[in-house]
Amino acid sequence: MAWQELERELEQGRVAPVYLFYGEEGYLLELALRKLQARLIPPEVAAFDYQELDGREMAAAQVVLLADTLPALAPKRLVVIKDPSPEILKDSGGDLQAYLAQPAATTCLVLVFPGNIDKRLKLVKIIQQAGQVVEFSPLKGSELEKWLQGETSQEGYTLQPAAARLLARASAGDLRQARNELAKVMTYLGAPGTITAAAVQALVPAADAEATIFQLVDALGNRDATLAINTLRRLLARGEAPLGIVAMLARQVRLIYQYHLAADQGELATRLRLKPFVLQKVAAQARHFSLPAAGRALAELLLVDTGLKTGQGSPGLLLEEAIWHITGEH
Repeated sequence: MAWQELERELEQGRVAPVYLFYGEEGYLLELALRKLQARLIPPEVAAFDYQELDGREMAAAQVVLLADTLPALAPKRLVVIKDPSPEILKDSGGDLQAYLAQPAATTCLVLVFPGNIDKRLKLVKIIQQAGQVVEFSPLKGSELEKWLQGETSQEGYTLQPAAARLLARASAGDLRQARNELAKVMTYLGAPGTITAAAVQALVPAADAEATIFQLVDALGNRDATLAINTLRRLLARGEAPLGIVAMLARQVRLIYQYHLAADQGELATRLRLKPFVLQKVAAQARHFSLPAAGRALAELLLVDTGLKTGQGSPGLLLEEAIWHITGEH
């Protein structure tokens, strides 16, 4: 089951007696736990009937004991075991398996595994029969943008598509960071209304810097020296450090260079831990740079880096000269 389906079931009041939560998107997983708690446990009795425990040192028998405990004040108890130990996972004594054959009607038990899990494990299959196994996978590209728009609309705001793209870029696919930046923008705007790309760029420095760097790389790849230099001057006028600009440019051009070298772009994304959106952008920019051109651009940026660190000239002039050299390459 995907997390979206879990949300629909909770909205309909359907709660399984046992869940296994796993996946790499920790923020969505935490949200699901909060929604499950809100559905089952009134805030005033949470101290009595909600338990969240670190499972790394626990045994399966301890989990069963907690799950079999009757609620004190709420209709059901919610027991969350985070990062269960190998002993729980293997359940060599069969205690947990015996419990799952007939789970308590007065407890919702949730086992939370960070990252992925082997679905072939016997315990996973048993939980699939007794309850639900829910995956929390990272949101990709347009999925993240739509999620941000959904979050915004729930609070009465409208997030324009271009603004959603900027927030997704600025967070590099990190959902928690994207949500925090969105909250910052909504707080600043105050009354519900439309959130534009201009508002995001003005209020989220990373969004503006990221967007402008992408524009600069695109201008370089398109051999548009005038646009590239104007974009560079915007960055410098805004107070961006010249060494920081060189570092961001070099990082992006290096990714393009590695993209050309990679036999398998999927493997490259895994090895470099690139978010899907970032990989898509690199693939688009790689069409503007051949492998030799990317190599020459990196060499030019290295010269600028050395020049800046040794005081060989004005930062703006060094960067503009490099842009003329890069855009003049064929």
